[in-house]
Amino acid sequence: MKRKTALFLVLALLVCSILVPATATSEAASQKPKLNIKKLNMTVGNNFRLRVYNLKKKYKAVYSVSDESVIKIENRASRGKYATIKAYSIGSATINVAIKKGKKVKRRLKCQIKVSPVGVSIKFLKRNITLQENARFRVKTIIKPNTSTEQPIYESDNPEVAIINSRGIITAVGPGTATITATLLSSNQTATCTVTVTEANSEDSGLSKGKKYSMAPKIIKESLS
Repeated sequence: MKRKTALFLVLALLVCSILVPATATSEAASQKPKLNIKKLNMTVGNNFRLRVYNLKKKYKAVYSVSDESVIKIENRASRGKYATIKAYSIGSATINVAIKKGKKVKRRLKCQIKVSPVGVSIKFLKRNITLQENARFRVKTIIKPNTSTEQPIYESDNPEVAIINSRGIITAVGPGTATITATLLSSNQTATCTVTVTEANSEDSGLSKGKKYSMAPKIIKESLS
């Protein structure tokens, strides 16, 4: 009996010795310093706060930019836990972050940034939309110049009729009419479209209940000159 008990204890210790290092390794991997974003689209004049997560007390983050004519670092927090970057001109640049302990580099991180021109105008591809209750529809906008990667902010003036998320997907909530507004924050340009929601058994819209619809965007080519 004693031999069986001793054998059981040895096996238990062996299993623990295998599992504990594996768990510790997994936890250590999840705690490595990392950036809050690896790729970013910006428009000229906009700011963004780049953050370093899991930065230990004895570590610091040192930032550098591949092309300061495109992107510049405006300010840095203590030990580089975050830095505010600003887009100055159209182009691409990489922000490199060296995680250091003393003079030794422990880890290297980078964020690739593409800067596009500010959107100067916006309009909806379709200005009048009819949906049945519970149907969904993705609106499309046309932004000039077409090289701008700026994303509009959407808002509904009547959430009891229709709501819209940040990706431009409208959900028909109840019968009535709502106005959807798209705003370009950089230039404060806006566009509106009207959404009419009918009862679920109505045949006016020709769209199936609960189904998601999408429209192909119109491609506009415009010279930047």
